[in-house]
Amino acid sequence: MKNVFLGFGITICSIIAIVIVMTLWGINIRQNELNNAVNGAFKETIENQFDSKTYSVNSNDELVADFMEALLVQINSDSTVVVNVLDVDYQKGLLSVEVIEKYKHPIGTEGQVSVKQTAIMEQYKVNIK
Repeated sequence: MKNVFLGFGITICSIIAIVIVMTLWGINIRQNELNNAVNGAFKETIENQFDSKTYSVNSNDELVADFMEALLVQINSDSTVVVNVLDVDYQKGLLSVEVIEKYKHPIGTEGQVSVKQTAIMEQYKVNIK
């Protein structure tokens, strides 16, 4: 009888340890995924902004839409994504956003990771005489 209780206790402790490790590992993975997705979305948006071969962005809404499209393509996990646009100016090449990703932990509670980033797109013109 003593061995049954000991085995049951070890099993419960093992399950709790596994859930804790999965939760911490999940937070780390989601934060890395969000950071990479935002970096990639900024890079793609900047390339589209200054690449005259694709199309031109003519308003702040178009610049934000470009960023949102690029961001959502790169996020693969099952989560809810909220994007707060902090500042945008397509003529100056400024885009500042806060991206919040909400998801469910293995035990059913809600988790959240976020990232704030700003991109300033500079264009240099070389005058050769």
